Amino acid sequence: MVLEKQKELLMELSELALRRVKELKCEAIINASFAREYATRFSNSEIMQNYMDLRRTIEITVVYNDKQRAGSITNDLSKEGIISLTEYLARVAKLVPPDPMYPGIVKEEQKYPSLKLNDPKASSLEPVDIVDKVEEAIVAGEAIDKKIHGVSGNLLLADGFDYFISSSGHELIYPTTNIGSTINIDALYQGEESRSNSTFGSRFFSKLNMETESKEVAERAVQGLGAKAIEPREYEVILDHQAVGTLLFFVGYATSSRLVINRASFLTDKIGQQVFDEKFTLLNDPHNPEHLASQPIDDEGLATQPFPVFEDGVLKNYSYSRLDAARMGAKAMGTGFTFMGNAIGFPFAETMKAGNITKEQMISDIKNGLLVTNLHYTNFVNPPVGSITGMSKDGLFIIKNGEIVGSAKNMRFTDEIPRILKEIEIGKELRQPGGMMGGNIVAPLKIKKFRFTSQTQH
Repeated sequence: MVLEKQKELLMELSELALRRVKELKCEAIINASFAREYATRFSNSEIMQNYMDLRRTIEITVVYNDKQRAGSITNDLSKEGIISLTEYLARVAKLVPPDPMYPGIVKEEQKYPSLKLNDPKASSLEPVDIVDKVEEAIVAGEAIDKKIHGVSGNLLLADGFDYFISSSGHELIYPTTNIGSTINIDALYQGEESRSNSTFGSRFFSKLNMETESKEVAERAVQGLGAKAIEPREYEVILDHQAVGTLLFFVGYATSSRLVINRASFLTDKIGQQVFDEKFTLLNDPHNPEHLASQPIDDEGLATQPFPVFEDGVLKNYSYSRLDAARMGAKAMGTGFTFMGNAIGFPFAETMKAGNITKEQMISDIKNGLLVTNLHYTNFVNPPVGSITGMSKDGLFIIKNGEIVGSAKNMRFTDEIPRILKEIEIGKELRQPGGMMGGNIVAPLKIKKFRFTSQTQH
């Protein structure tokens, strides 16, 4: 009943905004969202908080004369609040300078795919079901070793729907479920502490394997004890799933038409060129129901489309907003993502093509290298050449003659993405770590040359 009432409310308010927009001689697109959110937080192996809340938002973009636009988002779902925001945006849209290249709102007929993006069992979950799932993680993590000092983290489940409507007659409503968890585990021995972490997610509650994740995090935390400083230099490395997820965010971002137009991407003018190792294939796969970022429609109202971003290392497609596509004489394929009031292009459902070797086989092939669990504080240094910097995190392990023989203190890296992905091997184990823009589905990567530049204290 709660779901149906909220659906009716958001649809009613969206239609109210559209009527007022038309009275003001404007057009609009509206993205509304409702979710019933369950949140459980645990620390030191005890559940500290377990609650349910409602998240409701309406995002309105008003367009005047096809060339002038203004947008905003609100969680004030009173009729007065929606009318007030709509009128304000109409005034702003009439004041901003027209953009001659802006194509206006989507008017072309769209065929939105029918996707099953919700867990039908989520609506019947009780708090005890979530508590049981968290308890599995706590018990599994603590059982690994007596050195485990505590299991912490959270489980967040959002179950609801997304609704799109525009003054040109496009309308779509679809249910969604999004589940994510973070597990942090400390190991303590003779006054020394080691920590590891995992962020992961699933569309379906039954597939959220917190027990397995907790065991792996606990094992890394124990292995991380006794970390020693090693020389910063080039190493052959294996990037585990979370590290690959971070790296691929920057690869995907570099395909954004906004960066390409501004010549701020190392992929500018590279369509059809061999950019990475021929083993590397990356898809935008928004129709995969397992992918947490999958959706049938983008924020601008275009039907989403699967397409190759890289195929055998060759750059095949950029990701366009409709405005950028018009500027570049290209076709937008449903990758419009609203960011700070403007649509940018982004391949938000990134999916790697798996390789044919396991992570363990990759480790066995390395004589002198490192296993990198995660990367953080990562950012572009020089976007036009693909230079990025950051630090290792949550476990940096030393590999000698095909075996992990110890752990190393974290190090800072600075390197160029084209060089990092020039000579690689790809693992066969696909996973979906959490991350920016909904995360991605990735496999481990073995990289021939990865440049560490300095040591850290931990």
